[in-house]
Amino acid sequence: MDLPHYQLWDFAGVDGLQFAKTLVGDAAGRLAPFQSLEATIADYPCSLLRLCENNFRLGVRGVAIQSPAKMRVWVKQCETIQAIALPNSSTPNLLQIATTKPPHRLQNLALNRAIPARINNISVLIWYHSPLEKPVLELHTAVKNIVIVKATLLPDS
Repeated sequence: MDLPHYQLWDFAGVDGLQFAKTLVGDAAGRLAPFQSLEATIADYPCSLLRLCENNFRLGVRGVAIQSPAKMRVWVKQCETIQAIALPNSSTPNLLQIATTKPPHRLQNLALNRAIPARINNISVLIWYHSPLEKPVLELHTAVKNIVIVKATLLPDS
């Protein structure tokens, strides 16, 4: 399953949390690491994932993100990371091949949560959220590894 026109943006820095609040509101401050929320930016739906204290990933279609000049935050489109939306049929296979370290667990992953994992010794981020109001299991990995990860997860495609 492809994600056309979907862009990932990472931002971090001393003012990373403040920038997140500027984008989507105060709810960004209530997110713990690996929790996410759905919002809109300039009428475009987006998903905001908190990676750590002041580090966030934004998934959005159709809008470029820029940091205000006075904020100490860097904003970068994730050109070396690719996202794929996994079909529901791939979930059993994913449970068998993705490995996590405690406290992270893939089983019963709640909506608007993400976990770091490994597939064939390749680092991935598995994010379960609902862009466009439809739940999707989204996998992020380095562009150079995407073919291997897809072949492992979706051997018939």
